[in-house]
Amino acid sequence: MKNFYKLHKPQIIIALSVLLTAVLAVVLAIALADSTKDIFMDSGYMSHINGSANTDITSSALSSVQSEPEEVKNTLVITSPSSTDVSVSESHFAITGSSDPAKPLTLNGNEVARLESGDFSIDVELAPGNNSFVFDYDGEKTTYIIRYTFTIIKAYAPYEKQNFEAGSSFVAIAFARIDSSSVTATFNGKTINLTPQPYKEGEEFTNFTGSFTLPTGNNEDLNLGGVKFTGTCQGLTRSYTSPSIICLRDKALDKPQIVEIVASQAETFNGNTTDDCSRPTNSYLPAGTLDYKVGGIVYDPSSGNNYYNLRCGKRVYISKKNSPDPERVTVSKVYEGTLPDHNTIALSSNEISGKHTKLTFDTAWRAPFAVEIGPQSYTNPAKQDYTISSVTYTYVDIKFFYTKTIDGDFTFSDHPLFSSAQIIPSENGCILRLHLKSKGAFYGWNAEYNKSGQLVFSLLNPPSITAKNDLSGIKIVIDAGHGGRDIGASGLRPDVYPEAERNLSLAFKLKAELESYGATVIMTRTSDVSMSADARCEFLRRTAPDYCISIHHDSSTRASASGGSFFCFNAFADKATKYVYDRNVQGGFYSKTQKGWHYFYLARVTSCPVVLTENGFISNPQDFAGISSEGINTQKARAIAQGVLDYFNQYIKPYEPPKPEPEPEPDDNASSDTSSDNTSSDNSSGDNTSSENSSSEGGTPDQDIPDTILPEESASNKDETNDNKAAGD
Repeated sequence: MKNFYKLHKPQIIIALSVLLTAVLAVVLAIALADSTKDIFMDSGYMSHINGSANTDITSSALSSVQSEPEEVKNTLVITSPSSTDVSVSESHFAITGSSDPAKPLTLNGNEVARLESGDFSIDVELAPGNNSFVFDYDGEKTTYIIRYTFTIIKAYAPYEKQNFEAGSSFVAIAFARIDSSSVTATFNGKTINLTPQPYKEGEEFTNFTGSFTLPTGNNEDLNLGGVKFTGTCQGLTRSYTSPSIICLRDKALDKPQIVEIVASQAETFNGNTTDDCSRPTNSYLPAGTLDYKVGGIVYDPSSGNNYYNLRCGKRVYISKKNSPDPERVTVSKVYEGTLPDHNTIALSSNEISGKHTKLTFDTAWRAPFAVEIGPQSYTNPAKQDYTISSVTYTYVDIKFFYTKTIDGDFTFSDHPLFSSAQIIPSENGCILRLHLKSKGAFYGWNAEYNKSGQLVFSLLNPPSITAKNDLSGIKIVIDAGHGGRDIGASGLRPDVYPEAERNLSLAFKLKAELESYGATVIMTRTSDVSMSADARCEFLRRTAPDYCISIHHDSSTRASASGGSFFCFNAFADKATKYVYDRNVQGGFYSKTQKGWHYFYLARVTSCPVVLTENGFISNPQDFAGISSEGINTQKARAIAQGVLDYFNQYIKPYEPPKPEPEPEPDDNASSDTSSDNTSSDNSSGDNTSSENSSSEGGTPDQDIPDTILPEESASNKDETNDNKAAGD
């Protein structure tokens, strides 16, 4: 053994040293782990990290990671154009990207202006042909080619073979240059000039539209050929012809057809037009409404929507898009049948139920009606601009089509909404005019047929506010736009800050602000999920709030487009919009701030005032700096909340203490028997308990969305509903 030790002494010493080192390492590791555990389990340390002694380590670590500043990219990343060789038809292009701001960056030899984060967006003007742009980033060059083709008509519709009913109308659309001197369409021997539609500042193309009506009385299908589109611009002329249009056999030669509304509500359009334009002078029809179909189907290729014309002069969707869902929604159906010659209307009840005035009518059949406030003028209805300069309306008209008289007692004594009513005979119907207590004092309405077949109008009463900045009892819906597979505008940093994420972030901040003033706030979405246009509208009708505000961010193909915008659709939402607009102007968040009218789909819901906010351009570098800043977004949320408070503060009513109950007169025949008194006391106690429980249940504000539409909340849609119109929002 000694010889073995002598022979292997060096190896044994080395082995023992390695073993000792390993043992020491294990001991130190265990000691360090225990020490670390003690530190992290110390409530004071956790409180310092998270502001709470009871937050678990996992959430603490996640919070810590999320709060670290974003790492600056060391490479040049170009998000637009998407490749180094692209073709375009516009003369301008916005090149966007990000880089390390500490490293030099030039474009075609000129220094690129960047934000502190390294993000940038540059508007470049293009010449016809190939345009070369060379980035030099820290000595490394990258070339992008943008090929610009001067185009007069970029697209047209109908763009495929179409079959139409006899007497149908369809819209001819040419997506052409704004500065075109002439854009025409020729079909079936007739040529019309197409009219340019409104467009945003900086855009080069817009839709030029016109309509054609097919012949009637044909006993067989007719091939009428295609539509020829011709555009002239800067001395150049280009023409394109669509595939054939087939006029089907005239069904009017058969039995009459009835249109029935099958969606919960159907938006109406002017029957003398063929466009897809939503107007506040039209209203909705509830499920179950019936009317005769007149003529053929109206087709709008820009939205892909088809319509039935009704005998009452209105037009409704057959089916429509429901962005972002791919499936179309059926709005109305048609079948053969006959309807009564006229309708009878009688008021069944006039009551105040919760926050609403409810007018319930008995009807002979479910004939159409129309609701409009007046008198109210708009900026330029001919150009689809329903902005109002001042509120002038003093009444609400409900026109019952095919009705000669309206029976019932319409006395409004000390009513919160109406001062009086009158019945006015009119062409093709009878009008119930409800005079408001004061000018502009209207807040929203819904209508539906109840289980008994009665037509019920629910009209929102004025808010009940007892103290300044106290929103107790007020229910507000916040709509965070887009979400899930619908990211909205991508902006400068689509990988980090797409519009849907920024909308939700700002919505949560606004929710916290409004709740701090006592409001009950319900959000259309609270996570990154998709929600269709119809689902948002039904959500708003079902929750029946006092107010709704939708959070969006704008975008443009020009990097220079900037500013905040605040819109409404219905005139009764104008005042609510102005208060939010004023507070944002005071906040100074934007280079320019505007207020106006917009056909945004959710704003078309009539159940309460709805305000659409576009909180800066996510495509503009300066706006994006604020959009991506949590601190600035907190300030924006406070400004919006202050605007909401300003709106509700105008309805403050002085507190009126409840009137004392009269003292009961003494009962001379009351028994003095002790057992009788005890029995009376016990019974009284039981009654009080029952009363308190009932009061508690009835007085608790709604915190959750009801699974079913409660009777008192009942109410029985184009941007994208007009679906196509809301895609850019």
